[in-house]
Amino acid sequence: MPQRARLAKRLSVEQVEEGLVLAPKFDRDGLIPVVTTDADSGEVLMVATMDAEALLRTVDTREAHYWSRSRRRLWKKGATSGLVQEVVDMRIDDDQDAVWLCVRVRGAGASCHVGYRSCFYRSIVLEPREEEEPIALRQEEAARVFDPADLYGDAPNPTRL
Repeated sequence: MPQRARLAKRLSVEQVEEGLVLAPKFDRDGLIPVVTTDADSGEVLMVATMDAEALLRTVDTREAHYWSRSRRRLWKKGATSGLVQEVVDMRIDDDQDAVWLCVRVRGAGASCHVGYRSCFYRSIVLEPREEEEPIALRQEEAARVFDPADLYGDAPNPTRL
């Protein structure tokens, strides 16, 4: 069995910005933002967070794990849906406080729990509007990749208002 990955302590700016060890900076809640893109198309699939455990499990298994802020727990992407994200490349930014995952999605090829390929399936309308009128959204994708009711059944919606 492979040895478990380990995170380095942050010792200096030089080590963090130019060094060759992973020394991530988590926020005060112990989380780091993650941008996940499709390895082949470059399309942004989702933005999420990881805690240290999710980061380590992702490195160890090469399958995306995240921290669910709404559920307040670690989750493996695709554990329920089968839409597992296989990590092709994993990068950290210059000051090691953001992660970029390039993935290939097993199953229907979707990453959004609402059934779309990407969680970014709507655009914000940047056109003039009446002062008190809410900002509109425009649907970018014509159809869902899957029906969440078929995939999840009566499982509760993982997001909350």
